[in-house]
Amino acid sequence: MSNSFARPAIQARSIKTQKKLMDALEALLRKKDFDAISVPDLAAEAGVAVGTVYRRFENKEALIPLLFELWKARNELQMETAAVEADEVASADLRQLLRRQMRAAYRFIGEQAHILRAVHLQGRLRPQLIGEDWKQLWQDALAGNRAFLELVRDKVHQPDLDRAAEMMIYIANTALVEKALFNEDGPGYVVSAEGDAFADEIADIVFGYLSLSPA
Repeated sequence: MSNSFARPAIQARSIKTQKKLMDALEALLRKKDFDAISVPDLAAEAGVAVGTVYRRFENKEALIPLLFELWKARNELQMETAAVEADEVASADLRQLLRRQMRAAYRFIGEQAHILRAVHLQGRLRPQLIGEDWKQLWQDALAGNRAFLELVRDKVHQPDLDRAAEMMIYIANTALVEKALFNEDGPGYVVSAEGDAFADEIADIVFGYLSLSPA
């Protein structure tokens, strides 16, 4: 993804500085929201001068595309780690398999909430920072869900697997992301279930939808 708000880090020293700034930003995001972080805060955390930040980035928002790339890399690694072999998927109990997947996804979102919250909000407020990359991420997720449903076709009663894959993404991601990122500021506040218990509830909702025979 092209980032016109940041100068390319080509020299080894420049790459090292960029990494220091990204590490500093992640550390700060664990303590407070992106909007509450100033460039002087970032410079102090990274141990560099404020001018050094501005030589690399037009403003702090220019770090969002790099933060998004970091999220994508960690998400891809998590997906690879949580992947289940095709023959195991086909023979597994669907409800338990969904619970396993939702638990892994919810734990990961919670662990990376400091990054995803910043990317999620800033990407909506300033869509030019991320561009079409969000859509590609969802298309990849849709393809993965569609392939998963093909493997468990005999356990799914929904006739349209394309639509079922879309609804799986919408139900699961809306619930898991909302609860993990904005628990105190949204409908997740009234939900008492936490952790794996919450993930199991969402898995059961998806299971119920997939098991529902068409009217």
